[in-house]
Amino acid sequence: MKKILATDGALKLMSVIIAIGIWIYIALVVDPTIEITVRDLPIQFIGAETLDAKNLSVISESSTTVSVNIKGSRKKMGQNDMKTIIARADISGITDTGENTVPIDIVIPFENQGISSQSDYTVTVKVESRVTKELDIRINTYGSLAPDYMPGDISTEPAVITLVGPKSAVEKISEAAVRLDYANEDVDIDKELPVTFYGSDGKEISMLDALMKRISVSAESVKVHCPVMKMHRVPIKARFDTAALPEGFSYKTEPSEVYIFGSDKAMAENTEILTEIISVDKLYGSGKVKAKINIPEGVKIFDDISEVEITLENN
Repeated sequence: MKKILATDGALKLMSVIIAIGIWIYIALVVDPTIEITVRDLPIQFIGAETLDAKNLSVISESSTTVSVNIKGSRKKMGQNDMKTIIARADISGITDTGENTVPIDIVIPFENQGISSQSDYTVTVKVESRVTKELDIRINTYGSLAPDYMPGDISTEPAVITLVGPKSAVEKISEAAVRLDYANEDVDIDKELPVTFYGSDGKEISMLDALMKRISVSAESVKVHCPVMKMHRVPIKARFDTAALPEGFSYKTEPSEVYIFGSDKAMAENTEILTEIISVDKLYGSGKVKAKINIPEGVKIFDDISEVEITLENN
């Protein structure tokens, strides 16, 4: 027996048997092959910029996640973060609208023994033409300014919102608006406010809605400027086609005064509001006439009063 073990061939055979035994022990006992299931792996759709160049946009996918079964050594699999695994679908090769089937590629950035199975091997992508739409921004106000103050023309920067995306999705957005709180202010208001989008049914569409995730918007908030102007009470003065009324007569207007507002310069230059020229004969004949008022440039009148009633009075 000792002679047999002493030969080179015998030693080599024994070495092989021992090595195999050690390998089997390590493989099956110390570091066995295991299978790990990674569920709900998000599918990353790449190549969207190529579709943009073709004026195409994805409107829906048959699946947005995939589950995979991965084989590997227990030791090595345990040393790696399964969150580094990537599932991707390259949509850059799509050339036309409609449904297109795209393979799902699983990228595993660490040593493994392969994928035994996965829940989906392809994903069906629905593609539509890509359109652009511009929406004027509507300003909804609430609350009130300080007493005797009025808002001027409110503006936003930018003045319009541009939507870009699949045709059916973009067409569902009919309005963009912001909400401005007057908050009892007596000075100009400057705020940055979020934009809210509405559908054709008038209902708000959240930015978290799946529809909005398909659409690119030029701005999600806008700068709002609201001039706040103090109102001034001024009298209304009638103008006649003669130098004066007949002796013994006077007139009164209804209303006799109005509230006006505007720039400081406009307020300083206008201490009264004049009517259009009134025929004295017509007034004398009927005793009462209506006349439009002349609104000076840069001046606005509270409640949009545009005419007054002139009554002739016998003193």
